Amino acid sequence: MSNKIAIVLDDHTLFGESFAVLLEKYNLFEKAYTFHEADKLITFLTHNSVKEFYIFLDYYLNTTNGLSVMADIQRLNRRSKIIFMTSSLSWPVIYHMMSHQPHAIISKSNGLDILMHCIKVVRTGNFYLCPTFTALEKQNDAIVPVTFTPRELEILQYFSEGNTIVQTAEKTFLSRHTIVAHRRNMMAKANCTSMAQLLGYAKQWELI
Repeated sequence: MSNKIAIVLDDHTLFGESFAVLLEKYNLFEKAYTFHEADKLITFLTHNSVKEFYIFLDYYLNTTNGLSVMADIQRLNRRSKIIFMTSSLSWPVIYHMMSHQPHAIISKSNGLDILMHCIKVVRTGNFYLCPTFTALEKQNDAIVPVTFTPRELEILQYFSEGNTIVQTAEKTFLSRHTIVAHRRNMMAKANCTSMAQLLGYAKQWELI
């Protein structure tokens, strides 16, 4: 049995708990914790900042996105290995995750054999991209998507939920001027002339 400890963050309770049971059942990890809210995971890591964890992280979360959580994890625990799990087949989504250099990215449609191989590769210190996304990368090798920072994606999510600049500033603990600057930068990146166009772009490519 491995003496490594896994953490699963997924807001779909049944999937998260079932996945954690799977990790323990096949002796892939000594213990697997499950969290359904990012805030609770961050609190846990605050009190466990020096331990090494293998964190299986969903990209789509109820109140944020996985890239924002990844930034918090790296700030609190640099020893953690981050493995993204997603059901998305959008190349810009996968490209975004790859650009932030996690330790692995796997599809939720993969089988146990892929999962076991992924863990083995990560434990050797190498990056792993599952066959589903390797094929997707080859199909889109000539396409370089527009990339947004985790903070920009977080702000986009708040705007998509109908929050105003003031409300978004309050929820992100940023100034209104900073929110406006982020909005302007994002529109320039995506070559959009309106917020509605920018949100349409982000939703079209499943970034939020």
